[in-house]
Amino acid sequence: MTDLTDPSGAALRLSNDERERAVAALQAHAAQGRLTDAEVQTRVQSARSAVTRGDLAPLFADLPGRVDLDGTGAAAGAGAAAGAGAGAAYQAPDYAAQSPSDPYEQRSGRTGDRRWGLAIVSIAPFVALILFFVTSSVWGYAYSWLWFLLVPIAGALVYGGDGGRGRDRR
Repeated sequence: MTDLTDPSGAALRLSNDERERAVAALQAHAAQGRLTDAEVQTRVQSARSAVTRGDLAPLFADLPGRVDLDGTGAAAGAGAAAGAGAGAAYQAPDYAAQSPSDPYEQRSGRTGDRRWGLAIVSIAPFVALILFFVTSSVWGYAYSWLWFLLVPIAGALVYGGDGGRGRDRR
C-alpha cells in the first residue's frame, strides 16, 4: 500500500499505471457511496493530470484507507475493484513472489553472481597495484603499468559478459 502522506515519497513521479490505479480507487470509493458523481469527476480529472504522488494526496485525504499505487493489492478500506464488501480483510502482500528489488538481478535473473562480481571488481585494483610494485621492482617500470588493465577487463568480464541477454529491448 502506498502512503501518500509520506513526505519522502511525495516527490516521486507517477506512471500511467499508477494514475489509473488511483482513478480505480476513486471509482471504488464512489461505488461504495463515499463520493458524489461531481466529486468523482473532479477527482478523476485531477488524478489523471497529477505528476507526483504528492499531487494525489489531497484527493484521498478525506477517504479511509490507503491507495495501492504499486499494484500489490486492493486499496485498503475501498474494497477490491470487483466489489468486495466493506468487511473484506486486509491481505498482506507476498514479498517472496515479487521480483528482486536489485536491478542487476531483475535483468540477469542471477542472484548469487552479483556478490562474486562485486568482490572481483572491488579487489582488481588492489591486485593490479600489488603486481605493479612487485614487477616494477624486479623488471622495471617499462611494462609494469599493464597490470592496471586488469581493472577494466575484470569489469567487462563480470558485468558485460552476459552476451546481451540481460539488456532491455525497447
